[in-house]
Order: sequence, then structure tokens, then C-alpha cells
Amino acid sequence: MAPTIRYATTSDGASIAFTAVGEGVPVVFMPALPFSHLEAMWDAPGQQRWFDRLSRHAQVAIYDSRGTGLSDRGASAFGLPEMMRDLDAVTQRLGWRTFALCGFFNAAPVAIAYAAEHPEAVTELVLWGGFARGAEIYPMPLPADPQMAAMYWPVVIDSIARAWTAGAGDEARQTAEYFKACVTPEAALTALAAIRAYDVTSYLPRVEAPALVLHRRDAAGQRVEVAQQLAARMPRAELVVLPGEAPSPFAGDIDGGVDAIARFMGVADAPDAPGITAAAEVSGEGSLTARESEVLRLVAQGRANKEIAATLGLSVHTVERHLTNLYPKIGCRSRTEAAAYAIKHRLT
Repeated sequence: MAPTIRYATTSDGASIAFTAVGEGVPVVFMPALPFSHLEAMWDAPGQQRWFDRLSRHAQVAIYDSRGTGLSDRGASAFGLPEMMRDLDAVTQRLGWRTFALCGFFNAAPVAIAYAAEHPEAVTELVLWGGFARGAEIYPMPLPADPQMAAMYWPVVIDSIARAWTAGAGDEARQTAEYFKACVTPEAALTALAAIRAYDVTSYLPRVEAPALVLHRRDAAGQRVEVAQQLAARMPRAELVVLPGEAPSPFAGDIDGGVDAIARFMGVADAPDAPGITAAAEVSGEGSLTARESEVLRLVAQGRANKEIAATLGLSVHTVERHLTNLYPKIGCRSRTEAAAYAIKHRLT
């Protein structure tokens, strides 16, 4: 069953539909413009399972971009400023001052720009199938005739759905029906033309938050070198290449993708007690997420949890959770042992 839909109003007057599921650290899942629909998504293949899994670890906000889904269908501007206004409206309505940001596919440039411009707000950045320049992904200009776009829309959507799911069966058919519900052909044409003009290359070195760049190894139409370039150009980014051929995070190994995000954010389920010591002896500090490494470094400097939280823009509860997760990874049982470990391994 779909969760309760709420609405926020942007600074330029657009009405944005959103919802929030789960409990825990705040995570904003940005819609991959122009395909988003908060009601239809729960019947789309894989999406309910993906968000059910992620919401076990976090409180996840999901919204429809203007011009799509249940949001203001009359709003027809899809530039970076408008997309960031949509995000601002949702987080302000929720009262969230800090949050992790997930930008998948066409949402990635918006997420990158927002993280660079709002370092005080974005605690972690997760990109899947992302890019910095729209022209690299959409090299050919899109047709300018709305009537022609409408005529060929069903064929185009069917092709996109098959590529998205790496299949041609019921999953692709259901995905195509979902895409058709998300947006009109005319609005999609306008949105994709705007995305083609995105270029956030200059923002990449300014992203201060730890970043995770995810890519499926054999995904059609997605070049691994694009993901490599993203990770290389952000100061604190790591690239994780997942197995599989479906570009969509909602197809193929859904659990593997969510688990990678949860581990990166330090909210993954703790392993059973009997396996903790053995895992720590093998993996050591190499298994720490970027955020856990930061927390460990500050512990070694003698900082209290409240000071660490203020320094990193986190809640004290989140700092405590990171400590709970990192102790078994490095084979320690206390704060004192963790500080000694960090000093010994020159992590300070």
C-alpha cells in the first residue's frame, strides 16, 4: 500500500508531492526526472522492495519533480535551479537540516550541484548511473515537434523499459506502463532537453560530503568510465562496481545495491556476534566507510561524541551508531582501544 502523500510549495510556487517512509537517519531519494510517480511506483517492478529495504535503515523521503507524477503538472521549467527548489521545498517541509542525498541517473547532476552549494546540509552523497554533463549521455538533440514525440512515445517508452530492466518480459512491460503514468510526452521532451544541457563538472571538486558512486558492471548504455570520472573528480568519493546488467537499481540484485548504500552510510545491519571478531581480523580498517573513518580520526583526537557530531554535522545518535559499527570492524571493544588503533595505524 502506498504511503500518505503530502505536499510542499517551492519558492517559485510549484506544488511538490512527497512522502517519507521508515525511521532513522534522514535520506532524500531524488526522482530521476522525468520518470516519477509516488502512487504508481508501488506497483512498479522492484521499487517497493527497494524502498522497503532502504527504509529498514533510514527515514527515506521520496518526491515527484515538478511536471511529473502527483506534483504540479503545469510547471514546465526543468533547469538545475528549479530542480533544487523542489528539493529545498521537501526538506524544509520535513524540517530536515541535514540529510544524505541519493541522486540516480538524471537526478545525479542536480544532487552534485546541491551537495556542492549546500555542504552544511548534505552528510553523504550517493550516485547511481550518474553523470556530470547531460550531453555525454544524450549526445543527439531531441526532436522539437511535440506531436511527433507523442506519436512515437509508446515505442520509445517500450524501448527504454527493456533497456532499463535488461529484459523483455513482464518486468519490462510493467515498467513501461509505469513510465507512461509518470509524465506526458510533451513534458518528457522538455525535461530531457533541459537535462541534456546540464553541466555540473565545475561543481565536482566542491563536493565536501563523502560520496559513493555506484555502477552495474554490464549495464547497457552506461559507460563505466563515466562513473570512474565522477569518483575521481570528487575529493572524498569511492566507486563501487556491482555485478549485473540491469541499469535500474530496481531490477536484478536489488538487495546488493541497497546493502552497498547502507554500508557506506554506516547503517547496515550489524553481523551476528559469532562472526564479528573473525571478520574484523580479516578486513581491518579497509572495511570502514568514509564517515566511520572520520569519526575514528576524531575519537583519536580526544573529541567527545557531541563535539564529533558538531564537527561533522551529524546527530549524537548517528555518531554513536557509527562507533557501534566501526568497533567490530577494527577488532576493538572500547573507545580507548579504538583511539589506540587509530594512532597505531596513523589514521589521525
